[in-house]
Amino acid sequence: MGQNTKTFLRAWRFIALMLASLSLSLSMTHLLELPQRMQFDQQLWVEVTVVENVYRLFGSVGAVFEIGAIAAAIGLAFWVRQRGSVFYWAVAGAIFLGLAFASWCLLVAPMNAEFATWLTKPVPADWTRYRNQWEYGHAAIALIKTLGLSCLVVSVLLDAPRQLAVISEIERSHQKDLPVTASFPLSTVSSKARPAWLWPLRLVAVIVLSAAFFGLITYVFHSVLAGTILSIAGILGIGFSMDK
Repeated sequence: MGQNTKTFLRAWRFIALMLASLSLSLSMTHLLELPQRMQFDQQLWVEVTVVENVYRLFGSVGAVFEIGAIAAAIGLAFWVRQRGSVFYWAVAGAIFLGLAFASWCLLVAPMNAEFATWLTKPVPADWTRYRNQWEYGHAAIALIKTLGLSCLVVSVLLDAPRQLAVISEIERSHQKDLPVTASFPLSTVSSKARPAWLWPLRLVAVIVLSAAFFGLITYVFHSVLAGTILSIAGILGIGFSMDK
């Protein structure tokens, strides 16, 4: 890999991680506000969310972060497509970010359309049904985006030891006065070959375990916020332990 290509890949990774982080920050804002907002009465909740529309920029600037993060993650997966587990984790990140956007389209966007009608007609008696889907939809999206960003970070961290191994191999070759090739195949520096099907299987396992963990914690503590925070910690622990 040439120096220009390495520089481009580093820049692309920076952009992908930054966009994913900015996208997640918007969803985490909703998640952290959820416990307090669920205590609002109808008048206050509708006034803040619908009439004043304090989240107006979330739909414009946030859309740039959202779509940009997905596109950057897909591009990152393409650039590391020949790097084994690095590729699988990058693909997983892109999938989760895409799933988060799909969840927004299915759960939140219809509620936004419904809220717009409340400006010209009375608020329905079952307004809490719409509120709950909007609030909990954002909470679920925050969890999914956390998974997406985590996968992208793991893909970057996994590649660092490989690069260090290549550099170390080059240095040893110089010390032994051996000819150095332009580049070392990553397969020669990998400590252990892993079958290609193993990483998708691990990804599915992380998804299933994280969903089960989220449901259990939410049920025990009767709090989506507690379930989400503890699930994030559990997801990261599961993901890193499975990668060893």
